[in-house]
Amino acid sequence: MNRKEKMNLYRVLAVIAIALVTFCITAVLCAKNHLYTDEWLCLIFIDIIFILVYLFELEYERRLGHLSGNQQTNFIRIAIIYALCAVLTYVMTFLPEFFRPVILIPILMSAVSNTTMAMTVGLFLDILLALSAGGSFYALASFCIMTMLGAVLSRALREKKYRIWIACLFLFINLMVPGILYYLTYKEITNEIFVYGAADGVITAFTSFFLFGWIWHESVSEVDNKLLDIVSEDYSEVKALKDFSMFEYRHASKVSDIAFRCAQKLEYNAKLCLAAGFYYRMGRWLGEPYVENGVDKAYNLCFPQKLITILSEYYGEKKLPSTPESALIHMIDALVIKLEALEQDVGKSQWNRDILIYQTLNEFSSTGMYDESGMSMNQFLKVREFLAKEEMLS
Repeated sequence: MNRKEKMNLYRVLAVIAIALVTFCITAVLCAKNHLYTDEWLCLIFIDIIFILVYLFELEYERRLGHLSGNQQTNFIRIAIIYALCAVLTYVMTFLPEFFRPVILIPILMSAVSNTTMAMTVGLFLDILLALSAGGSFYALASFCIMTMLGAVLSRALREKKYRIWIACLFLFINLMVPGILYYLTYKEITNEIFVYGAADGVITAFTSFFLFGWIWHESVSEVDNKLLDIVSEDYSEVKALKDFSMFEYRHASKVSDIAFRCAQKLEYNAKLCLAAGFYYRMGRWLGEPYVENGVDKAYNLCFPQKLITILSEYYGEKKLPSTPESALIHMIDALVIKLEALEQDVGKSQWNRDILIYQTLNEFSSTGMYDESGMSMNQFLKVREFLAKEEMLS
């Protein structure tokens, strides 16, 4: 189903936050350094250029799925870390010119985005810091070298086995690079160079070894965390469904629970099946056209792309299930609907139940409903056997 994507409220708010933080840090730096009005205006124009480029980069990388492996990321985490980097930039103005730990900025941004975006933010804040504080050419050169090294080496921090070595390398870089540029400026070497460099190196090493790992883990877990959050009892859509129809809520909860346990047994994406099982009928809650309305709502809520794909394959109305998880959700939802109807008309004998399960799944399979899902015949038989024994379907 081709769909023209609309602006999303969550991403719009994150973008506005990034723009406001950019203007605020510029204003604070200008005020602190007593810049003239014309200098303020020049830096604001630079801000505007940066914001336009960075927002293009954000949207472009999102559409390619390069941010958290999810095309529907909401930019919130990026906006928070960006604001933290802006605060760090202000704090650095109180430190010696050549020994401002600007390398922290690309390290932190790499944990929530990628190398290119981290370098973009790092170089922009370097330039802003140097221009507003009236720094020397060699100081700016030091900032830029540190930023480029930080952005490039941060990629290796994503693998835990390399972190100790990268942390040691950052310690060495902070000792050498600022010291060399300091010497080129003042043609002297003092003990303070090594003290300040060592202090920056320790802070950078600690950040890269401990803080980066935590932020990176949260970033790569964004999809899984989102899948769990949207089925929690305190999530707004879950509460809204309860208010709308307790019958639909119980149906969604049953499909979700069965799909989760079945997916675990088959080693499918269990968290995806948990959420997809609950929201599979979301289009029905909203009214016709069911598929389009369900998908639009999912986009507006920034649901993960894999979940949106399953919703777009609802009952094969627009396109057939394209993944084993999508096929599994269809099987379970169809069975639950038939068994709920059976409860009204037929005695719940074990024979009637088992025959209905086998017949229903065999009919769907014979029509080619699951041909494009990648579910093997062996997996299909395992699903059928699991559902035949499932107590919640009794």
